[in-house]
Parts: sequence; C-alpha cells; structure tokens
Amino acid sequence: MFEQAVVVIDFETSGMSPEQGGRVTEVAALRIVGGAVTERFVSLVNSRVRIPYFITELTGITQAMVDAAPPAEEVFPSLLAFIGDSALVAHNASFDEKFLWSESQRLGLQPSHQGVICSVKLARRICPGLPSYSLGPLAAALKIRFEGRAHRAEADAQVTAALMLYLATQLQQRYTTQAPINPQLLVQVNRLAAAKVSGFLQKYFSPPEHAVVTAASPAVSIGHSQRFRHYKGGIYELVCEATQEADLSPVIVYRAQNGSIWTRPKSVFFEMLEIDGKQVQRFTPLTV
Repeated sequence: MFEQAVVVIDFETSGMSPEQGGRVTEVAALRIVGGAVTERFVSLVNSRVRIPYFITELTGITQAMVDAAPPAEEVFPSLLAFIGDSALVAHNASFDEKFLWSESQRLGLQPSHQGVICSVKLARRICPGLPSYSLGPLAAALKIRFEGRAHRAEADAQVTAALMLYLATQLQQRYTTQAPINPQLLVQVNRLAAAKVSGFLQKYFSPPEHAVVTAASPAVSIGHSQRFRHYKGGIYELVCEATQEADLSPVIVYRAQNGSIWTRPKSVFFEMLEIDGKQVQRFTPLTV
C-alpha cells in the first residue's frame, strides 16, 4: 500500500494553541508499514497543566489521569524516536504538528520527520464533494468505524490510519496501478491547489515516455497466450519488451483492461514473491 512507512499521530491537548498556553495531555502514534498498522506508541502526558472542565467533558481525560501520567520530558524523546524520519500524518495536521514542535522545543529536541500529510486536505482532493471533512462525519461517510471513544488520541489516530489506507486504495484503483504509494507523493499533493491535483496525479501515474523498443528486444505480438494475471487478480496483456532509454535496462510494457499502458522492470514483472508462506509469481501467464 505505502512504499515507505508513515506515522499517524494524534494529540489531545489542554487548549487550542501552544501560543495560548495549551499543552499536550495525550498522544497516539501509529506506524503504517505497507497496508497495516504494525506498531503503536500511546501515552497520557503530564505537562503540569490544569485540565479545563470542557476538555474533560470532550475527551474524558481528567486532571487525575494526567497527574499520574509520565512527564512530557519522558514521553517526547521516546515519541520522536518512534517517529524517526518517517512522513507524518494527522487529521488537520497543522494543529498536531505545531504541538509536536512546541513540546519538542521546550526540551531542546528536534523532530526529524520527512514531510507532513494532512488527511483533511488529502480527503478533500481525492474525495471531493462530501458534506463534511471533520474526522467523525468523514469516517461515517466512508463507512470507517471508530474502535474507541472519539476525541481520545488512539481512537482518532486509528480512524485516521484507516482513512489513509482508504485514500491510498482509491488512488491505486483510480489510476489502475498496483504500485505502492510513495508518501512523498501525498506530501506534494497536500501542497497543491485542489484544481491542479488531477493533472498532477495523471502525469505522475503515466508510464515513462523514455521506454523505447530496440532491435535487441523486438515487440511481442499480442494474443491470448500473452495475457497475464497479477497476483492480486488483475488481468494484463503484454505489449512488448523494451529498454529504458535512460539506462538501457530491460522493461516490460503491458496494457491494463481499461486500455492504459504501463511499464515495469523485466526482473520485477517476472519475479517470485512469498505470499502467506507460498512462492507465487507476480504476473502469471494465462494460456486461454
């Protein structure tokens, strides 16, 4: 699903802004590797701050809970180590990132994440026209269920992670690709005006124009014997073998069922994969 790991983060806080004295009271960070959450970092945080009554009503986090929690100077070094240099994901990311930086700078720490993906902006660009992009209504519209109480860090991060996987799947289906999604692509999409996103993605997912047929690797005629099934189920027709003009590496040019043309390195097209303990070919030839 994702080409590199991403970390989904959610903070609960005592206020809306660190500039106005708000501090982090709870954090959840979920690492997505491929298409699943593989690790979690979840903790209440004692920032030595008073918890307003309305925050307790909204989140269920009480003064007693944070008073008994690990201190910020213990939580945040561990959190930054957990995030590492992965791309960071959050719903309304500017809110969470400013608290991450504020709490880190209090301790003389420097976050090293590589880019930020806002799932609000991403959902607006990939799924336009929905009535609301707030996390609860958006999850309901996309049939993503909360597994805990909303406005608690882990439950909100879990839904955001499910949303990110949904959006990545939408991209793969829309552009007929089995290739994992590079998180930095989504960082770039976040920065684009909504009107420019479709053209940018179409160009990104188009096959490289510098794949050319050479005399050493002649075109292969199309026929039923040249149809292949991808290990995930898609049917493709082999068009020809070619070389990359840039580095003369061999590639396979093939056509999806919707007529779009794709290329893959020849070694990747014919490689064997281990799926559930069994060796399967990435593309299996069909004889009928």
